[in-house]
Amino acid sequence: MTKWLASVQSLAEAQTLISCLPDILDLKNPSQGALGALSVHDVETIVQWLDGRCLTSATVGDLPMKAPIIAEAVTAMASSGVDYVKVGLFADKNLQSCLLELKTTLAKLKTPTIAVVFADQKTELDLSLIKQAGFAGVMVDTATKDGLRLFDHWSEQQLRTFVSRAHELNMLCGLAGALAIGDITLLQPFNADYLGFRSALCDKRQRTQALQLSLAMRIADKMQSEISLAS
Repeated sequence: MTKWLASVQSLAEAQTLISCLPDILDLKNPSQGALGALSVHDVETIVQWLDGRCLTSATVGDLPMKAPIIAEAVTAMASSGVDYVKVGLFADKNLQSCLLELKTTLAKLKTPTIAVVFADQKTELDLSLIKQAGFAGVMVDTATKDGLRLFDHWSEQQLRTFVSRAHELNMLCGLAGALAIGDITLLQPFNADYLGFRSALCDKRQRTQALQLSLAMRIADKMQSEISLAS
């Protein structure tokens, strides 16, 4: 059953969703890039307020592909008590060596880490390398927030293959990238573990604007109706 993730940028936005909490509440700072990070303190505050009412994830920022920098950020964010830490794997000549160097850090962490790959970047990275580095899951998103969506970069077949391969490796798998409510019907049959939303929850689909409860409720209702149809 595919679940849904909603990205929020503050405690106030999280509190807006109290009557409509997603399966995963994702904590990020959209004004700082695709995976812009909130402070560890802010994440900890939101996690404590939630008190286990739903799962949480948090990003560590749009970081360079340098293992010591990523390791420090991941370790710090994990201390917030968040359920998952998300790390962007950006196109870089050092990406594969970075993954190898991260293995020791990720093996020590009790908090599962999720790798984020980008449909609008060519990394040519096999998911098995991500698995070997110690990531518990992988999701695809878009790095450049220019109005283009996931389907503008990857075909349905590419998405199906991505989900299938992730599951073969026993990895959690998510799909995101300026998803709209109409994408839910198209993506549900792919059986990803979750679909991620931010712009669809904001006025005029502007991801840096405030989240709107009415839009979140539409997403939640649509997800539930698709689950009912599938069953």
